[in-house]
Amino acid sequence: MREQQIQSINEYIDLHKTEMIRLLEEFVEIPSCSREPEVMPAATAWVTGLLRREGFAVRTMDVGHGNAPVVIADLDGQAGKAPVVFSGHYDTALPRALSAQNPFRIEEGKIYGTGTLDMKGGIVIALYAVRAAVQAGLERPVRLILAGDEEINHLGSRAAEIMEDAAKGTLCAFNMETGLISNKICVFRKGGTRCRITVHGVEAHAGNDFTKGRSAIAEMAYKVVDIHNLTDLKAGTTMNIGTINGGTIFNAVPAKCEAVVDMRFEKNEELEKAKKNLEAVCKKTYIEGTATEMEYIDVMHVFETTEGGLALWNYLHDAAAEMGLAETGQSRLGGSSDAAYITMAGVPCLCSCGTMGEWNHTVREYILTDSLYERAKLFAGALLNADNFRNAD
Repeated sequence: MREQQIQSINEYIDLHKTEMIRLLEEFVEIPSCSREPEVMPAATAWVTGLLRREGFAVRTMDVGHGNAPVVIADLDGQAGKAPVVFSGHYDTALPRALSAQNPFRIEEGKIYGTGTLDMKGGIVIALYAVRAAVQAGLERPVRLILAGDEEINHLGSRAAEIMEDAAKGTLCAFNMETGLISNKICVFRKGGTRCRITVHGVEAHAGNDFTKGRSAIAEMAYKVVDIHNLTDLKAGTTMNIGTINGGTIFNAVPAKCEAVVDMRFEKNEELEKAKKNLEAVCKKTYIEGTATEMEYIDVMHVFETTEGGLALWNYLHDAAAEMGLAETGQSRLGGSSDAAYITMAGVPCLCSCGTMGEWNHTVREYILTDSLYERAKLFAGALLNADNFRNAD
């Protein structure tokens, strides 16, 4: 990258700081909780309208189940060059009632608001990185792949499959998810799946007819211990029973008990093994007369560390040094993301590339204001110089 190109990128971002904040504010104030599907059409329209105004060719891909679509946007470049991808999601986790408790505001070098960190700030970074790179002479095509139902783990939808297909044949990808306060870039994330387990017993009066009852809660208690013991820290597989609900009144033998298990795993092949073990627990009956059902709610696959991904991290690390920006480290995270599906397409990918901050999914969510600008400069430089990236795969 030539010195004048670096200067052009820095000057462009510095001149547009106020504009970036205004766009982020407008974006954050668009309700986009995918748990409230009635708000998502307006959010999709806002995102697609913005990208079309920026010169992208935009298409929306229906994912089914009434979920918000995947938005795919392409910016043409020199023919024959594979696009660089910026991926992520435009939905948010908190419903409007909770988002109202954390309005958009700037205080002491931090920007607060739902979506500033997870991950509307990352989309703003991607947009201005592209703008700055174009200003500095970008020739390579760019593709944005943005899901509208990530925060509900693509429940019942085809979004993951669509994102994987859209990534195929691209050069590399930066998933603009929640950036870490440490400035580290994520090279690995665990996969996860949730399973709802329901035990059916026999309801009876706890005093007069105790022996006629079959306690669903007691049966679940046996299973909770067995499920907990399926955790294999050496393999990186964990089982967490996060919620339990059961019974009606204290003096009745409970006829029903329900629990939700959160399963995390470090390798995609471990998923089937863990599911088989969990299913064996559910098939076993401790209290005769009870019956157990199980239902997998959703699944997010592992974002695996690959040689290509590590090569991309090295490339980005060198780009930061060349541009005089802070050094990036590497991080491995337990939470899942759509970076998994980009990698499954055979494309080198990095995650946690968005704004740096803390407390996403809470009313304390914030970002470091300067990270909005510094990350835009970093990815503009990485994009402009992408001809020098060599996929180790």
